[in-house]
Amino acid sequence: MIDSILGLFRGENRRYLHRIWEKAQRGELGGLDEEEQSLAKIMLDHSDVYFNQFEFADVLADREFDPEREVNPFLHITLHAIVEKQLKDRDPIEAFQFYNAMLRNKCNRHEAIHLLIGIFIKFIFPILKEGGKFSLDHYRYLLKKYKFRRPEKIPELLGKEPDPIIDNEIKSENLEIFDEIQAALSSQDFRSIEEVQSFLDDLTSKKNAEPIPEFLGLSPEQMYRVLHTPFAEITDILTFNRDLSKKDILNAPIVKETMYFLKRLSELQPLRATAKGNLPQAFVREMHEKFSERPFYPFKIRSEEEDQKILALRHILEMMGWIKKRNQKFSLTKRGDSVVQNGFSVDDFFLLLETYTRRFNWSFRDFYPQLEIIQEGFLFSCYLLYKKAKDYIQTYEISNYFIKAFPGVLDEVQEFSFWKPEEEVSEAFCLRFIDRFCNYFGLVTIEKEGKFYNYSKSSVKITPFFEKLFRWSL
Repeated sequence: MIDSILGLFRGENRRYLHRIWEKAQRGELGGLDEEEQSLAKIMLDHSDVYFNQFEFADVLADREFDPEREVNPFLHITLHAIVEKQLKDRDPIEAFQFYNAMLRNKCNRHEAIHLLIGIFIKFIFPILKEGGKFSLDHYRYLLKKYKFRRPEKIPELLGKEPDPIIDNEIKSENLEIFDEIQAALSSQDFRSIEEVQSFLDDLTSKKNAEPIPEFLGLSPEQMYRVLHTPFAEITDILTFNRDLSKKDILNAPIVKETMYFLKRLSELQPLRATAKGNLPQAFVREMHEKFSERPFYPFKIRSEEEDQKILALRHILEMMGWIKKRNQKFSLTKRGDSVVQNGFSVDDFFLLLETYTRRFNWSFRDFYPQLEIIQEGFLFSCYLLYKKAKDYIQTYEISNYFIKAFPGVLDEVQEFSFWKPEEEVSEAFCLRFIDRFCNYFGLVTIEKEGKFYNYSKSSVKITPFFEKLFRWSL
């Protein structure tokens, strides 16, 4: 779809669009193919704004539109067609997720599509001007980044984004793949296109099943499932031990904090929220003094916003359906009350684990770039610990293995003179994965250097609980 539309951009085939417009005006959509019908409906939706331009599109075929002063209506409706096709096919899925996020932020359908166009067009203009390849990975990255932004802020922020780097060169490793495919094809005798396609499908499947050293023996197919599929669908790689003891579970710091939070709320509910909708100051101070991750902080905190761990825990418990806020008052739900009355169970632990890893946004608590692969790749990182951290190992070594597996993560950070991309990714990895996930769930022991330690210069090893929880089949 993108390639065919780019051809339309470059050719500015307005006579073709005019023919579609004439049929749309006469209601003759049945004679158009799927793409043409999509264009026709979009043109009709925009007829109140661009009627004259569509009506005389054949006459305007050679007219240049000044991008500084006016909108090119033909380009605009073609961009509409592209993004609506992306939404229909959910390809890339990040476009569909961005669109839904905008709807949740009270945009109407047309406004959400225009915001999506705003991101997509960042990639189109450099290609039209300089040629090159559409950067799908970078497009996905921006969609993920901006789906958490307020809609009214997105146009201004996009204006500050640097233009995408257009990839005009083929990487050497890709050339090797092409050579391998060419060699494989040259040794075969095919009688039809179908036979060629079948052969290439089989070759691709075999390549995807081959172990990759950077993945510590996982194949690309296995890595994809580790990153993107539910826990229940990777049992050939990993299963979780559900025969855990209460002692194992209750020793995890996050479980201790959860149970304390729920029990105190059960005693104090309904707990009136502040004017800003936060937990009341006395409750937050009590939690902070008992579970502070900054024990040397010299001042009394004034709100939950000054202790991001408490704020994050409150959001997680809301996601799990254990607490609620109604009419500016916090209280337990029936499920939350059941946890308090019956104790924290193994099923509760796995619900907490899945919510924390799959639903809660890890970047919420820091100022590093989004770097979503750190959270998406948490199971692979656990496999790294399983292979490398049975005895103490420097945390930066674990982060180096991670970066080797996902080198594209370095492209997501800005290079500053005082901090290299590798250092920034390493710090974010060690903070989010090793400290705020593994340590929080009781999966590792960390040896820290000094009172205020550098995350990537500490040492880490897995705990007996880690070895009980994960059962690797590799």
